[in-house]
Amino acid sequence: MGRVYTAPLDAISVTTDADQDIFEMVGTAGYPFALLAFELYSALTTDERVRLRLVRRSTTGSGGSALTEIKQDGGGAANQTAVTTLVTTPGTIGDIGPSMYWSTLGPLIYRPTPQEIIEIVSGGRLCLNLQSAVGATRTWSGFLSWIEYG
Repeated sequence: MGRVYTAPLDAISVTTDADQDIFEMVGTAGYPFALLAFELYSALTTDERVRLRLVRRSTTGSGGSALTEIKQDGGGAANQTAVTTLVTTPGTIGDIGPSMYWSTLGPLIYRPTPQEIIEIVSGGRLCLNLQSAVGATRTWSGFLSWIEYG
């Protein structure tokens, strides 16, 4: 059994850059992980459609801010997956996973079935990539959850 962690995306400021990673997850050697869920909510009161996709990367991007991870069971084991938000210069793209358009008037809830959960190998990277520029700087909130093995 693995350990489950959550990281809040608390009022992040998404800029007009058309290619940035909303979040980047980087695993430590010896600790594969799997994305269990993420949710996004926008403070915008008019509709805006944004194109997002989950991607594996072969290199880490630059820019952004580290998130504070929370262990779900309150135990003492420190997380081994580093999570960064708003990576303005994404790393080298590898596999492209699920893609979606999000109408920012409602929530974006990604909770795959057990058969659809994306697993990342030890030392791997998974990112939520923004593919379309937003009209101006936007405030988004939400969270992501993952499980670590090892």
